[in-house]
Amino acid sequence: MSGNLNLPKDKDLAVHVINGAQAKEQLVMKMGYLGRIFGSGEEKSGNIAGGVLAISIAAVLFLLWLSAAYPEARLSEAIAGFFTVITTTIGYIFGRKTSE
Repeated sequence: MSGNLNLPKDKDLAVHVINGAQAKEQLVMKMGYLGRIFGSGEEKSGNIAGGVLAISIAAVLFLLWLSAAYPEARLSEAIAGFFTVITTTIGYIFGRKTSE
């Protein structure tokens, strides 16, 4: 195992801590490259949405630069489309997770 664990003095509790650390390490090894980027379980969808948000913002900035460099290019529809993706993603990230 990598890293040091602060083990409790109770033997049964120490075994439980060690088994939990080993299980977590095995889970990380099973996730693969995309799992390490996006996470697992509950945080996966939020991480993917954050990635989509970052890519969309970068695309809008690039399109804005491109439209400034080439004024004859008609990029307003593409920019508006990316703003739709951005606002939808922000709504997903900060929206309510459960309905009551």
